[in-house]
Amino acid sequence: MTRRFFSVAIIAAAIAGFTGFSCTGPQSRMYPWEKNRKSLATTTDAVLCYGGSHHRNPFLWDKERFAPYVTYVDQEGKEQWLFDGFIFLESQDVDRPDSAAYTYMTGVLLNTGVAAGKEQWQELIDYYFAEGNCVDGLEEAVKAAESRLGKAPQKRRVIMMIPDPVIYHHYIDTTTTTTYWGALDGRQLDFRKNEDRIAACKWYIDQVRAKFAEGNYEHVDLAGFYWLREAIAQPQDTAYSYHLTRSDIMLPHIAEYLHGLNYTFNWIPYNDARGYADWRKFDFDQVYMQPNHYWKPEISMDTVCTMINRAGTSMEFEFEASILKAWPGSDVYRARFRDYMKYARQYGIYGKRPLAYYQGSNALYNLSVSSDETDKEFFHEFCRFVIGNPLRSQQSGNGNK
Repeated sequence: MTRRFFSVAIIAAAIAGFTGFSCTGPQSRMYPWEKNRKSLATTTDAVLCYGGSHHRNPFLWDKERFAPYVTYVDQEGKEQWLFDGFIFLESQDVDRPDSAAYTYMTGVLLNTGVAAGKEQWQELIDYYFAEGNCVDGLEEAVKAAESRLGKAPQKRRVIMMIPDPVIYHHYIDTTTTTTYWGALDGRQLDFRKNEDRIAACKWYIDQVRAKFAEGNYEHVDLAGFYWLREAIAQPQDTAYSYHLTRSDIMLPHIAEYLHGLNYTFNWIPYNDARGYADWRKFDFDQVYMQPNHYWKPEISMDTVCTMINRAGTSMEFEFEASILKAWPGSDVYRARFRDYMKYARQYGIYGKRPLAYYQGSNALYNLSVSSDETDKEFFHEFCRFVIGNPLRSQQSGNGNK
């Protein structure tokens, strides 16, 4: 179950900012922060920040929206650093002013909309790096917090999604074109070819890197990239449309590119997703499995945690707006989320492995400003869990400070 805008001037500016190091070609020359990284910049507690689709409300991630994600003020008035990682991602773009609908991932918008092309991938990058929004908004929120708390233990880490290069324009319809995405170096890419799909992903990575370099950020670090697709079809998946979704042979090439630039490669498969147990052969660095227990209580947390420990992955904690008191039946959802905390401790996941947190579009912010006592109680309980993660004392100082 799956839940849930390059001109010659830009190229010239990007090349001017590179160092002379070359990994696999001109596009992979490294920026100073990449070359100077002593180790991969990992996180202990990374929050998913969905943004880019016009149906999101609020649409922008500005300084004020980020504030309760960057720091937490406890019940005694003490302010502390909260999340050290921020995963920027989006699965689709709907309710657009032009009435079009696009997906960034196979399986989303099954009956309406088409796969996003190069133009939409660039729009998404421009959204993430718009002035005052997303990366820039986070930069300003951390800067403001440092004026109160002093320098953060380390720069807050940004992890940027990589869209799924969907083979067919409408992924399940093999009569639709595979040359819809756009051109690179004057040649139209054909997504029937894995090398063209890989080339599109590398192009996207390089645009993100160039945009980050333009920002001259002082308080945030581009730490890694996130594979958006939540399952990996493999040749043995005879019951699945393998030829419509194939990503297994792409991933090691993308991982090699990222590792050559000193970035982490991250993934969050859904519960028991295809490929979750084989994650190492795709060269991911950090994998967090979704329990999906929050929506499906019949999924046993004992089973989930056993699977996680056997595979050597970590866990994504899941909640959304339904956890707020104003939502009918919210007490059930709070109880299910508390199962996540209980079992993560019981099975030795909490304090031993990095964690990720899905909170819908804006649930944690809404909890932070709620006047309801139940919401306040849960907000404090959740934030204590995050800041109390014992892994924090072990992982401070990795990557770039």
